[in-house]
Amino acid sequence: MNDNHTQPIGTDGSGVMDQIDRIVTLWRRARPDLAFESTEVVGRVVRLEYFITRRVLQDLARYDLNVGEFDVLAALRRHPPYFQLSPNQLQAMVLISSGALTNRINRLESRGLVSRAQADHDRRGVIVTLTDEGFRVVEEAVNHHLAAEAELASALSADEQRQFAGLLKKMLLAVED
Repeated sequence: MNDNHTQPIGTDGSGVMDQIDRIVTLWRRARPDLAFESTEVVGRVVRLEYFITRRVLQDLARYDLNVGEFDVLAALRRHPPYFQLSPNQLQAMVLISSGALTNRINRLESRGLVSRAQADHDRRGVIVTLTDEGFRVVEEAVNHHLAAEAELASALSADEQRQFAGLLKKMLLAVED
């Protein structure tokens, strides 16, 4: 434990403390009987999520999109050559309720970014298609989105990014259904 005469050091041994180091240091003083290694991981992931979300929302605001609407446009864009999916296919890709998806599709349709039509193979089915304007918007938004992700990840080398991605994948696979 650091005393008042020494410079605080990060939990990773560096001379730099982040907010999670400060929280863990206080917890270790208050409850030295507990282990906080998981807090160092999960706390940092949660903190990163805050900053990543803030940046993504800033970027999407220029297109008057929220994250959910972008997700729908991006899911359609990933399905060439017709850029269309059924609502059930979209729902599986964006992992939301059918009601929430309907609201997103309604908003995007009212802006002319997607269209809905009866499916050729099923009179009861609907198909959602990216319009030309929706294609233009998502193409531009994806370019900005990837640039923002690259900027956010630039604190890590390419090798560190691959390693970190692998570790995060390992954690996700352990908790995903």
